[in-house]
Amino acid sequence: MSTLGFALLSLLTRGPATGYQLSQRMKVPIGHFWVANHSQIYPELARLTEAGQVEVREDAGPGPRAKKTYTLTAAGREALADWLPQPPTVAPRSEVALKAYAVNSADPLRMAAMYQGLAEEAAATLTAFEQELAWMRDEGYDDVSHPKFGNYAVLRLGVESQRVMHEWTSWLAGRL
Repeated sequence: MSTLGFALLSLLTRGPATGYQLSQRMKVPIGHFWVANHSQIYPELARLTEAGQVEVREDAGPGPRAKKTYTLTAAGREALADWLPQPPTVAPRSEVALKAYAVNSADPLRMAAMYQGLAEEAAATLTAFEQELAWMRDEGYDDVSHPKFGNYAVLRLGVESQRVMHEWTSWLAGRL
């Protein structure tokens, strides 16, 4: 099964959803780190349905098409539970790091400006993430038994990654 398949199974642990609802669930907080296009979701849902990982219920939709709602099956939950403790197999890729590797091949002032812009973006995102994290703590999401503890954990990663990105891009811009 693809990583997208496991991502969709993960989203369905929060309850049944349409393809559109799944694409919305993917935006926050997972979308801060891992993105799938709307056009990728539907073919993957068809594969998951065919494999018995999800069930689909069709109801009358608002237009000419049926509204399809997907539910995680016991087999899907088991596949997800088997996959989750496995070490990640996809190596992270970073265009920011690749550009830093070749930084001496471009005008240093232009590179400094680009990295300073990234530092400012990271600072703004960090502020937003920290505010959201504070709200989650107030709502009890930081308790491991809370059903949305995973949201809190992912956002903590977001806070730390934006903090590191801000510090590193600021440092690099200053060095150039």
